[in-house]
Amino acid sequence: MLGSFEYVRADSVQAACDLLREGGGEALAYAGGTDLLVEIRNAVRSPKLLVDLKKIEPLGRIDSTDGSLNIGAAVSLNRVVENAAIRGALPALSEAAFTIATYQLRHRATLGGNLCNASPASDSIPPLLVAGASVHIVGPESERDVPLSAFCVGVKKTCLACGEIVSEIRIPPIPEGTRTAFLKQQRIKGHDLAVVNLAGALSPSGDLRIAIGSCSPTPLLLEPIETSGHSPDTVADEAVREAMASVSPISDVRASAEYRRAVLPALVRRLVARLYDEGRSA
Repeated sequence: MLGSFEYVRADSVQAACDLLREGGGEALAYAGGTDLLVEIRNAVRSPKLLVDLKKIEPLGRIDSTDGSLNIGAAVSLNRVVENAAIRGALPALSEAAFTIATYQLRHRATLGGNLCNASPASDSIPPLLVAGASVHIVGPESERDVPLSAFCVGVKKTCLACGEIVSEIRIPPIPEGTRTAFLKQQRIKGHDLAVVNLAGALSPSGDLRIAIGSCSPTPLLLEPIETSGHSPDTVADEAVREAMASVSPISDVRASAEYRRAVLPALVRRLVARLYDEGRSA
C-alpha cells in the first residue's frame, strides 16, 4: 500500500523549491518515481507531499555547447541511452543507463532521480565520476554547483538541503580521443542491481580515471593513474592495487564482501584491457 499523501505537479523550478521548503521533511521531489514509489510502498519513506518535477521544461533538456554537456535532471534514462551527443562524448554513460531496469522502466526513470537515490550500486554515477561531472543544485533562494564526487554523502544520502533540487548534471568538455567504458557484474543476466560496477576513462594524455560502485558506502572515484610509458599490464596492476586499497565492500542479499573483493581485480583488468583494445581498434 502506498498510503496517503498529497500530489502536486510543479510548473517551475522555483515553485518546486518553494513547495519542498514549505513541506519540510515531509515533502519529497518526484521525477520518475521508479525508486521512490517502491520505498513508499515498503514504508521506507512516508511523505505527506510529492512534488512532481517531470513536466518542468528546463529539467527535460539536453544541451551540448562547446564540448560540454548539460543533462536536465528529468531526462529519462532511455534518452540518455539514445541521445547522440551523450553517446558521442561519454559512451560509458549510455552503456550504464542501458543496464538499468527494463525499457519500460527506463522510459519513466530519470538521470537526476538515479543520482538522488544515492545508491552505492548506482550504475549512472561511475561514468559521470570519471567524466568529472557536477550537479547544479537550485534552492528557494540560491543556486550552487557541487562536484558529483561530493554529492553522495552516505548510503541513500545526498548533500541536498531542504527545498533544494538537482536541476541538471553538468559534464565538462571531454578531450577528443578519450576512451570510456562501463562494466557491471550482476547475479542474473538482465535487469538486476550491480554486485560490482565500474567505469573508466583513458585520455589521450595518458590519464586513467576509474570509478567503482557497490563496493563502498558511496560510488568511489580512484586517484588518477598515469599510464604514459607503461604497458597495459603494468597499468592494470597499478589499477588493481589502487582499487583494492580503496574499497570497503559489505555483504548483502546480492553478494558477500569476500565475493566482491574476489571479482573486483578481474573486472578492473577487463576494464583496462577494453580501454586499450578500443584504442587499437580506432
